[in-house]
Amino acid sequence: MPSPLRAARRLARRTLDVAESGIGRIVDAFRRGDRVLLDAPPAGMRVGNLLYLWLQAHLRRSSGSDVVVRESQGMADWWAEFPALRPLTAQAQEVRFSDRREWDGDWLYQRFGVDYSRDQLHAFIRDVFADRVGSVREERLVVNVRRGDFYGTEFEPKHGFDIESYLEEALQRIPPVTGALIVSDDAAWCRENLDRMVRHSVGEVEYATPDALQNLLVLARARTLIGANSTFSYWGAYVADALHDDVCIVMPRFHARMAQQSDAFQLDPGWTALDGFH
Repeated sequence: MPSPLRAARRLARRTLDVAESGIGRIVDAFRRGDRVLLDAPPAGMRVGNLLYLWLQAHLRRSSGSDVVVRESQGMADWWAEFPALRPLTAQAQEVRFSDRREWDGDWLYQRFGVDYSRDQLHAFIRDVFADRVGSVREERLVVNVRRGDFYGTEFEPKHGFDIESYLEEALQRIPPVTGALIVSDDAAWCRENLDRMVRHSVGEVEYATPDALQNLLVLARARTLIGANSTFSYWGAYVADALHDDVCIVMPRFHARMAQQSDAFQLDPGWTALDGFH
């Protein structure tokens, strides 16, 4: 049970949020500019979620609309690696009062086939990722295991699922392959719980050094990928699928326990999606 002080702080934050949202709606009525600002929160979003915002700006700019994403924490690191993302973003000093604000708080512009088409997704990937990913392929099986704050925290009831059982079935759905590279934010857990299973199926197993950019590139170059219920996994698979032929992608259909649904609405229907495990 939360302490009275913590409960009071939460109440104060909720009250402030409600007040600010009300004031924001009033102010937004006076914003009549030609440009739309996708109003990302100032912090808290990682690259998997940010890329959906940039995708949305890219596809709408491609059709002639003036749309940019408001800069949030961590974006600049990705501009440096993928310069095509910078023109899709407005830094603080570039934001105009007249910019019309827009925010999709329910779906975060992530619904495959609704918020974007496969063609729009692939066009974005070619513009942003093609030069960096190149023609290099990872011939080993790539397994992405998302642990981090999905487990052992307050987020586990929403995101946690049976990784071991999912991986056991996923290994039966891939073509013959020799060796595996496991990409995870918790290699120690993978070594203890998954290593023997993967070695028994495909042989030698290595573990990627934790590095967001390099890990994303590994996923993007995979010929055979077993992913996680994570937007980071989805983006690695999107890029691999857009830039290479003969790709096998397996994902859990489960994404998170949400009011709308628990199935991942981000998945490409062409992938192998495994039901259950949650």
